Amino acid sequence: MGARMVSAVVVLACVIAPAVRTQTPAAPGARLEGDWVRIDPDGVGSFDGLSGVVPAAELLPGVTGAGGGRGDGRGRGVPQSTGPNPEGVPYIVVTQPCSGFGGGRGNGGLLINPDSGGVHFVEHKDEVIFAGERGGVRHIYLDRRGHPDSSQRTPTPAGHSIGRYDGSTLIVETTGFTPGAVPGGGVRTPETRLVERFELSADSRRLTIVYTWQDPKIYQKPHVYRLYFERAPAVTSNGALVSYALEEWCDAGDPIEKQSIVPPKQTIRK
Repeated sequence: MGARMVSAVVVLACVIAPAVRTQTPAAPGARLEGDWVRIDPDGVGSFDGLSGVVPAAELLPGVTGAGGGRGDGRGRGVPQSTGPNPEGVPYIVVTQPCSGFGGGRGNGGLLINPDSGGVHFVEHKDEVIFAGERGGVRHIYLDRRGHPDSSQRTPTPAGHSIGRYDGSTLIVETTGFTPGAVPGGGVRTPETRLVERFELSADSRRLTIVYTWQDPKIYQKPHVYRLYFERAPAVTSNGALVSYALEEWCDAGDPIEKQSIVPPKQTIRK
C-alpha cells in the first residue's frame, strides 16, 4: 500500500510540474562556436566590390538611402583597395589606433556586418557571445526573454538581440539600433527589425549569415543579403598554435597588428 502511494505521488508530481523550456546549442559536430573569417566567394577582390554584390534596398517613396555604404565603421585612413592583393601581400586595415573610434566597438556595433577582421562565437545554454578581432561584443540571449520596452531602452549600435536554434541554425532578432546605414543603400532606426540566420554548411566548415532588415516605414519589402565565412586557420604565435582571429590588431604601430588577411595563392575567375 505504501509503495503504491509513493508511486502515485511521483506520477502526480511529474504531471503537475511546470515544463522548463531551454535553448540547447547544436550538437558538438555542428557547433557555431569557434573562430571565423569572412570570405569573398564571388572573387570581387575589394571591400567596395563586396558592397557592390549586396542587392539594392527597395525603399519607400520619400525615404533617403545611405548611398550603399557598409555602415560598419571601418578604420580611418585606410587606402581603398582597387583589386585583390598578390599572394603573400597582406591587406592593411588600420593606420591609426582604434581606441575610441566609431562609438560602437564596446557594444559590438562592428559585428552587425563584419568585415575582414576575425570573429569568435561562444555558445552557452542561455546566451551566445559574438566577439570581434576589432573589438566589441554582441550578447544574443537564448533564455526566452523579450526585447525591452522601447520607451525604457537606449538605442545602441548593436541593438538588443534575442535568439533561438532551429537545428544547427541560430536565428537572431535584433531591434533598438541607433540610426545608421545598412549595406545596399538601406537605413535603420530604433524601430527597425533585423533577423539574422547563422547557417552552417553540412561539414560545419562554412558559415552563411542571412540578413533580413524589416521596417514598414522604410522598406517596400524586406531587404535581404548574405555574408560568407570560413573557420579561421591557425597560426604559430610564440611557439603555440592559435587562431589569428583572437589577436587584437588596433595597435597601428605594430606592423603585424595593423594588417588582416595575408592572401594565399588565388585563382581569379573571369
